[in-house]
Amino acid sequence: MLTTLSLNRRSALAVIAGSLPLAACGVAGQPQGPWSGGAAMPTARSELASAVLDGGIYVAGGIAQFGTTTAFEAYDPAADTWEELAPVPEDLHHLAAAAAGGRVYVAGGYADIAFREKSPRTWAYDPGARQWTQAADMPAPRAAHAMAAIGDRLYVAGGVGPRFEELWVYDPATDGWDASPAPLPTPREHLAAAAIEGRLYVVGGRGHGAGNRATLEIYDPAADAWEPAQDIPTARGGLTAAVLDGRLHVTGGEDLDTGDTFAQHEVYDPASERWSREASLPTARHGLTSQVVDERWYVIGGGARAGAMTFVSLTDLVEIFVPDIGGGSD
Repeated sequence: MLTTLSLNRRSALAVIAGSLPLAACGVAGQPQGPWSGGAAMPTARSELASAVLDGGIYVAGGIAQFGTTTAFEAYDPAADTWEELAPVPEDLHHLAAAAAGGRVYVAGGYADIAFREKSPRTWAYDPGARQWTQAADMPAPRAAHAMAAIGDRLYVAGGVGPRFEELWVYDPATDGWDASPAPLPTPREHLAAAAIEGRLYVVGGRGHGAGNRATLEIYDPAADAWEPAQDIPTARGGLTAAVLDGRLHVTGGEDLDTGDTFAQHEVYDPASERWSREASLPTARHGLTSQVVDERWYVIGGGARAGAMTFVSLTDLVEIFVPDIGGGSD
């Protein structure tokens, strides 16, 4: 799907210089119900990644107004303020990020705006030293993948690149990757992942040439085994997911066939093994990122228009969801 869009993406690049963040154009959705707005991200962007560490949300890379960006910015939810930090050492978009061992890790992504070069590199940011160091490369280049922390290890699932079906595990203590765990049963890219009680939940995405997926699969590291779960109601790629109130919250995404972006907010409860719906994201977008801090879900950035139109619909939005415990509808 990526290669078939490359010409459209290059055409869209011609008007990037004249584009503005969507929020600045007055197009952003209005906060509603349990949603509210936070301070705008300094760098409007899509196809970015984030991690949460010590109560702060660190946002890395992505596609920005003039192409791929190395921007690395930290959001303080308590103060509702942003800080610009040392940039990511290389231009990356469709990258993944997670935190472990007191550091923020960034892995993989596309290293050029033409979607040709996929990176195998892993970078570690130390907030105390305020600097980046290079960690061990992933087993192969990968982009449009998902990464989540379970305990002191990082798990990488899905994406585009060689050996895309493999599940990789990074151990910061040894600075080593393990490619031997059971592979992802349904390979896909532009997916999302999050951890609940020591298990990895991998949701949605696009099949390699097969369109959007509604698949939810759960990996148990102790058993080195996957199990299927109920499909998400809205199949989508380019979505985001995070864990709030012990449940998997999913929003955003796109459909390249229809050109739609999604605002549906769907929630999976591991206890009931069922999905429910919550108040929709105020601004439909894809290529977004999100994190939870103090029982609030912060949904950040993304493109408001699908596919190549990402380049001219970048957002700097922070939209915040506070759950009504026990709420939701089937």
